[in-house]
Formats: sequence, C-alpha cells, structure tokens
Amino acid sequence: MLRDHPKLSLSQFAAEVERPYHVLRDARQNAERSAQRTERRQHVLEEVRLKALEEPLSGYRLIYQALQQDVLRPAPGLHTVRRCMVELKVQRPVPRKKRRLPVSPTPIVLWPAGRRIQMDATRLSLPDGICWAYLVLDVESRALLHIEVVRNLSASSAVAALQQGVHVLHHLGIDEQLLIMTDGGSDFTSGAFQAACQEPGNWVRAKVSQKRGMGILERLNRTFKYDGVFREELTNIAQLRAFSTKFKNWYNSGRRHSSLGYAYPWVKLLEATESSNVA
Repeated sequence: MLRDHPKLSLSQFAAEVERPYHVLRDARQNAERSAQRTERRQHVLEEVRLKALEEPLSGYRLIYQALQQDVLRPAPGLHTVRRCMVELKVQRPVPRKKRRLPVSPTPIVLWPAGRRIQMDATRLSLPDGICWAYLVLDVESRALLHIEVVRNLSASSAVAALQQGVHVLHHLGIDEQLLIMTDGGSDFTSGAFQAACQEPGNWVRAKVSQKRGMGILERLNRTFKYDGVFREELTNIAQLRAFSTKFKNWYNSGRRHSSLGYAYPWVKLLEATESSNVA
C-alpha cells in the first residue's frame, strides 16, 4: 500500500491498517538494520574466504593476523574469523575439550587394611598471588605429618608432599601398610601419584560426607586457614612456608584434641611408635 501511495506517511498508513504507529516504525527500522547486518556479514565471509584461499595451510589465528595487516579496512575479530572459517568449511571445527570421568568414592567396606593417611590441597589467596598447601595427616594420631606449600597444583608436588609425610612415619619406626585417602583431584588421580601410593600401601578416594571420610582433614584445613594463615595476615608465599613449620609444631604439640582424650597428636604418634617397636 505504501508503494502504491508514495505520498502516504507511515502514521497515516498505521491509521489505515489500524495498527500502532510504533510497531510499524520498529518493524521498518529492524528490517533496515537486519539488511545491513546481513550485508556486513556477507562481506566478512567473502574477506575470510578469499584470505583462506590465499593461505590454505593457515589456521584461523594466522588468517586473523593477515586480515589485521590491512590498515585500510577494519578487520573482524578473532572469534568472528574462526566462526566464519567453520561456516565456510575451510577449517575443521575446534574440538571440544573432553573431561575425564571422575573416580567414584570407594565404599568403606572395600577399603584395604592399613594405617589411614589423609591428604588434601587447600587454596590460599595472598597479596602476591594464589598458592596451595598440601596437608598430610595421620588419622589415628591426628598428627600433621607435612605441609607442602606450592604455587600451582601438580602431580609432582602431590608426590613430594606424600613422600615427605611417609618419611616422617618411617623415621619414627612406623612401617605399617598405609591407606592413602584423597579426593578425586587430577593431581591425586594422576599416574605418578598412584604409583607413589603403591609403594607404602594403597590409595582410595573418599568424600567429606562419607563415614570415616575426609571430614577429619577438612577440619584441619579450616584450622590452618582461620586459626593460622588469616590471623597472621601473611603477604607472600615465603612467609607462608615459614609459617607452615610453626603451625605444624603448634598443631602437633601445642593443641589438645578432644578426640584423643585431650592429648597432643605428637604424643599419640610417639605412643604408636613405641607400641609398634614392642610388637
């Protein structure tokens, strides 16, 4: 109707068809914008297609860099170039990262026999950056065997922390079969850590909510954070490493545990050492 009556305004046309004026106005503007977007998209697709044909061995990053060198025209973004190349089928789609299947917690009835050792990594945010502290706990005596402070989680750091904790037990003369308990983190399920667990005993994955699970170590984590690190207001990883030794001595020899009859963990560990030597 507008084409047949070029002198008819949009408001008059809205009155004729009994539609609100703003609906027709927005429809016209949206149609114009949609046409402009389609035109720009086709232009970008053509640019990417021509550049991909010129450099058939280049991936989307190199194509993006080549388009950036043309200072006369605004170049599309990196994500736009990648999507265009996928749409044009000049590059294989970027494969999605597949997550490994998590290791299921082991039921308590399937736990191998052995002296329980619990291990976990707690995250700490300091002014100089994020760091992690591996804590190794002897469940029977509640003794904190070792604290390994590292900048990033890794299988090698987990192995080093475990070996240091096991070394403390061996140094005291405790050579029992061990049952290492951790969560399902990638550092603990790695091949290197699993191999390290086979030397002194066995490994199982346990949960905090599980009976006789990781709740004991979770309380130690909270004590380490709220009764230790946060009160000291540490500023860097060097101070944290120095404080870890101080905290371990206090936790083992200066803090009584109700679960031990208000005895000290280190005293209980030494009693276990004496009983194993007598046996």
